[in-house]
Amino acid sequence: MKDHIEYNESLYFNYYDESNDLTAFMRIGNKPNKDEKSLFFVIMTPDNIYGFRHATKCEGDPNSIGGLTFSKLSSGAWSLKYQGVVVDMKVPEPKPIPTMMDIQWVPKNPEMDYKRCVNEAQAAMSSKVASEHLEQFGIADGTLVIGEERYTIHGTGERDLSTGVRDWGSPKMWAWINSTFMEKEAFNITKLCTDMGDVDAGYFYTRDDNQPLNQVSIDLDYENGIPSKFTLNMKDISGTSYAVDGKVIRYAMLPMGNNNEMLLVETISEYVWGGKKGFGMAEFLVRRN
Repeated sequence: MKDHIEYNESLYFNYYDESNDLTAFMRIGNKPNKDEKSLFFVIMTPDNIYGFRHATKCEGDPNSIGGLTFSKLSSGAWSLKYQGVVVDMKVPEPKPIPTMMDIQWVPKNPEMDYKRCVNEAQAAMSSKVASEHLEQFGIADGTLVIGEERYTIHGTGERDLSTGVRDWGSPKMWAWINSTFMEKEAFNITKLCTDMGDVDAGYFYTRDDNQPLNQVSIDLDYENGIPSKFTLNMKDISGTSYAVDGKVIRYAMLPMGNNNEMLLVETISEYVWGGKKGFGMAEFLVRRN
């Protein structure tokens, strides 16, 4: 796999601050066999969607590019820093806006390895997306400055580490959905649709342990072609079921793939599970045509 032209190593983080109603999500990906390192960094507020994308050669620190740097601390926490610009993605002629982020992202559960959720056949189905996949939820604290606006951040979020072949155009569709409840319980799921079949994986963190999920159904409602509401019915490997309702608050769209043949719809959503309210990302990768 490491010799494949699309071999990828990437880190992704997100967080949602309810008091500021502000979301940020960011990814650094390395494709060493293509000598390509890339990032996307997006911030969503009630009034604006800001973003920055950049690509360069695989030089220097693999977890630093274009002003965005991820560093793992000795405590196990992560430092997320950005010093650069973003643009307003909603306006036709965007102008650079100076931006600074300094966040400490503290994990709250053990890393979850998706290998605990899938069998050999399912692992083969997902081999062109990310054969190695680790997930974890956490708490983000720090500072974010966008132009003249300064935010003190306290929020919850998800991180993932993926390695293996990453061919954005290979799946028919995927959904990657997560939420945290009361900073104590959380879930993450991926539903990957391929020509060979579907792969369901993820975790539900309760009672101080990750419960591996291996069955997920998603009932989606759309508004103007974009997911607006959804119901998740999940089952872990012990047979325990979890029912979660989700409602999209806002979203950003990013073209992906070598020819921009895929569209990544990244939403911040509100969730209800067992009478508890939570927030997290719901990401949908779909073909543009």
